[in-house]
Amino acid sequence: MEKKTTTDRKILYTSAIIGVLLSFPLTGFIYGFATCKDCGEGISGIFGRIFIGFVEAILTTITLGAPWDDEGGTTSTNLRFYVFLAALIFTLMIFFIRKRNQNK
Repeated sequence: MEKKTTTDRKILYTSAIIGVLLSFPLTGFIYGFATCKDCGEGISGIFGRIFIGFVEAILTTITLGAPWDDEGGTTSTNLRFYVFLAALIFTLMIFFIRKRNQNK
């Protein structure tokens, strides 16, 4: 019985670490994709949104959930709550997938 709880605990810890590491870039990408002000319509606008999404993914990870406005610094926008929700969802998804694969 002790072996099973130790294994479950290891799976939970590694799932939590992976979930937190994935949640910052994903939340930043979604924020950057949605809030691109200078992106036009059409195919060039989509590529611009994707580029800004990647930039915001990096910046949100660096600033731990407070994205940058322009070159001036951080904004009043706080993504930490959404990062927490994304981390929780990722952790649960990864944990249950790994748990199911372990039981096979």
